[in-house]
This record gives sequence, structure tokens and C-alpha cells, in this order.
Amino acid sequence: MLACYDAPMAEKGRVVGIDLGTTNTLVASVKNRVPRIVPTDKGALVLPSVVSLSPRGDLVVGGVARDQIVTNPRNTIYGAKRLIGRKYDTKVVQALKSYFSYEIVPGADGDAAVSLGGRVYSLPEVSAMVLGQAKTIAEQFLQAPITEAVITVPAYYTDNQRQAVKQAGQLAGFVVKRIVNEPTAAALAYGFNRGLDQRILVYDLGGGTFDVSVLDVKNNVFEVVATGGDTFLGGLDFDNRIIDFVVQAFLDQTKVDLTKSPIAMQRVKNAAEAAKIDLSLMQNVTIELPYVEERKGKPLDLRIPLAREQLNSLTRDLVDRTFEICDDVLTEKGITRSSIDEVILVGGQSRMPLVQQRIQEHFGKPARKGVHPDECVALGAALLGESMDSPDSVLLLDAVSMPIGYGLPTGRFRKIIEKNHRVPMVKSFRVPPPQKPGAPFIEIDIFQGDSEFIVDNEYLGTVKLPAASTGRRIDFRVDHECLLHVFLEGAGEPAEVKLATRDTPELLKKAVAEAMAKRSQQDERAAAEKGGLFSSIKRLLGGD
Repeated sequence: MLACYDAPMAEKGRVVGIDLGTTNTLVASVKNRVPRIVPTDKGALVLPSVVSLSPRGDLVVGGVARDQIVTNPRNTIYGAKRLIGRKYDTKVVQALKSYFSYEIVPGADGDAAVSLGGRVYSLPEVSAMVLGQAKTIAEQFLQAPITEAVITVPAYYTDNQRQAVKQAGQLAGFVVKRIVNEPTAAALAYGFNRGLDQRILVYDLGGGTFDVSVLDVKNNVFEVVATGGDTFLGGLDFDNRIIDFVVQAFLDQTKVDLTKSPIAMQRVKNAAEAAKIDLSLMQNVTIELPYVEERKGKPLDLRIPLAREQLNSLTRDLVDRTFEICDDVLTEKGITRSSIDEVILVGGQSRMPLVQQRIQEHFGKPARKGVHPDECVALGAALLGESMDSPDSVLLLDAVSMPIGYGLPTGRFRKIIEKNHRVPMVKSFRVPPPQKPGAPFIEIDIFQGDSEFIVDNEYLGTVKLPAASTGRRIDFRVDHECLLHVFLEGAGEPAEVKLATRDTPELLKKAVAEAMAKRSQQDERAAAEKGGLFSSIKRLLGGD
């Protein structure tokens, strides 16, 4: 395990690597070619990715903010990584609104934002507060100004999400040297300067996202062969399965519904996460919360046992989903499991014994030991930042994680850039005519995602062009950070076109409304079957 190190004497400004996580943020720095995690002012190696508006009206970040999740849930922002860079009107954000205790509202240009104390904050602003705190802590510890940073993002992030993280870094006062994919950074931490010639698979199951990437590593050349993931599959989803189990068990015991009390629910959430962690080391735990609620003026205590096998039963489908994604990624590129030389685990949820057991079963070999699942992403980012200006710098050959294209009037998605295409790259097409004959402008709504339908993909923005542009060549260029740039053919060199609007187009609003109406009908049917479902779960888990 790579640990923190003694603070050096004052020196010139330096670059750090930052893993901006759903749950925690880590900062790493390189000294004498060795990357190490920078500890916080409290001596911990992680900074909770939490921002809170205290009852006194102060904005606080980190552990102090996390302590307010129970007592001040409406004004405490956590899990922002799941929302950053997403449009408010998208199906995903609408589904998430009931997931968090704080208020999610529409922000500038139609982006999802949050409300604290009556003021609206963008998600890049919230993340910038976390990054700014990390910057302050690192400067105090290293006794040097921190001017540059390499910041990691999930490989499955869209262009909007990458742009939002980069903006957050800039708002925090960094020159963002590069945005790099988390699995790629983890691979760097594993293989940098080791003279390897291997094909590795990085299985990254963090607090809010799941990524899998296959890389060919030869000396200090790291080539991403295939990548995939799910930005809504992570440790929080495992926590939620325990929460649902506990809430239902308490309801059966006492006829009291804890979901009606935000403070009680936050206590249950904290206890569920702690129980999940303990079950990685023990076979049985008991979730105990004294005076969690009251009934007829009398206090009610919560005491519910939970075994590792019960947790496995509750979450087995989530684990299965990660291996379905692994298989899809391998199949898309014709890669066999037997060709994988090493499997590297990243993210705290990858510590789950069931995950490690399934790795052994699925790939026929245990996961590689010696790579710290929590620290390797930040360590790899720091190595990349330090090596970018040196003669023996690493060569990263990354790939597009999701197709990019534009929406058709039918609501379908036309792909221009295919998934897993190596970056940087350019793909061209011709500007289509206006949707309405005689219209003065052509609007091309750009999306990114794997679905054939725009409603299931992420809206990136709209290119607005004069009708006279019909038939001209338009280029989609993706740079080495997997960021999209749009260029239009002109009399001379192609000129970059800025997205004319970031607001949600009417076509997408209509598609989302129809999808949400359909989901509401499905939820009503599911609610009618809920009693039978919970009875089945109780029988499965050995209940009465």
C-alpha cells in the first residue's frame, strides 16, 4: 500500500493528480518519481465529496459537511458526480429527483443544478468547492502552490460531463492539464515504468459508477482497446438494496414507515453503508439505531441482523450486471477472456467478497493484488501529470466510450462516431436540409449514447446553421481528452462551430415526457405487486 509521506520544504508550483469521486476525493503528488496520496488536514487520505450549507449560513466541505447529512439533509449535497453535466429535463435526472434529500432544480442552459438556502448552484460550482478544498489541503501539506492538475473521470462519461468536470477544475483555480479516464489512470498506476507487455482488464466499481476497460500495455505505451460502463451502477446502489430491506423489515415489525422521516432515513443510509463494509470482513452484522422513530410518543429502536449471504442475495443482480457489461465490452472487440493477462480492481465496492469470487470464476484467475483499489486512480493521474513534460513521458492511446451523433425528426439517433474508436479522431458528414422547407436555419441536435433513440442518450447541445449551409461538410473531432469539437467546411480552413444553445430541444422534451408517462404507468403496476414482491424477498432471506 502506498501511504502518505513527510511534507517537503517549500518548492515551486507543481502538478497533482485528482480522483474526483462520488463518495470521496483523493489527491496525489509525485516526489522522486514515486506517487503518494496527500493526506487531508485531519490526517485522512480521503476528502468526502460533500458540500453543505450549515444552519449558520456557511458553506462547508468534506468531513464537516458529511457530518450534516443526517441533521441537515435538505442542505447537504452528496453524490453530485451522478448529476454533473446532465440536462435537467432528461429522463435520468427526473428519475433521480426522488433519490436525493436535497433539491435538484433546472439551472442555466437547462442543466441540472441544486438549491441551497434559496440560491441555485451549478454542479460544476459544487464540484469546484470540493476541488478547491483539495487544492488548499495539498498546498498546505506540500508547502507549495498547486497550479496544475490532471483530473480523472469515469470512462463512460459523456462530452457534457467531461466538460463540466474540466470547468469545475478551472473554477477551483487549476490549470487542468488533462482529463483522463479512471480505468486508464489505474492502469498507469499498475504498469508505469514496469516494462510490461500485457493485456489487462480494469474493473472499476466505485461509489456511483461502473467502468470496465481493456488495455494493451507495452513498456510505457497504454492503449485502450475497448471500454464500457454504466454511470448509474455503483456502491450507492448496493447501499440502497440494504436500505430497502431495513425499511421494509422495520415496517413489518412496527408498522412505522421510516421513509416519511428524512433524518431517520439518513441514519439508515449511514448504517447501511457501514454494514456493507463490515460484511466484507465478517459473515454477520446487526444494524442497530436507537430511537430511530417514535410511535404514540414512545421511542422505537431499530435492530435488524444482516448476514453476508443475505447481502449477496439482495445485490447479486447488480454484480451480475457488471459482468454482463464486461462480456459486452469483450464481445464488441472480439476479445476472449483467456487473452486477459491481469484483472485490476478499482473502487471501494470491488472489495466485496462476492465481486472477487465472481472475478475468479469469470476470468479463471484472481484479481491482481498490490494495486490499492481506492488510491490507484489518483496515483495514476499524478504520474501522468508529472510525466507529460518529461522526455520519458507515457503514451496514452484512449478510445471513445460511447457513440456520438445527432437526432432525427423521428426521435431516432444517427451515429457519426462509433464506440471504441481511438482518439484523437475526425468523422465527417453533410449538413442535412432544414426540417421545415423554407426555414432560415438548420438545427442539428447532438447526442451521445448507445441507444438507437435520443430519449435514452445524453443531449450534448445544438448546432445552429444558416439554411445555405445545406450540403456542406461538417466535422466531428474528438480530442485526446475525448472532448468533442464541431467544425464546418468554409471557403478556407474549416471553422469551429460553437453550440448555439445548450437548452433542451423540443423534440427531446416531448420524447422524455412520453417516456416518463410510460414509466409512471409501469410504477403504478409495480406498486400493485409490491406486497407480493416483499413477501418473496422475506422468504428468500429467511424471514417469517
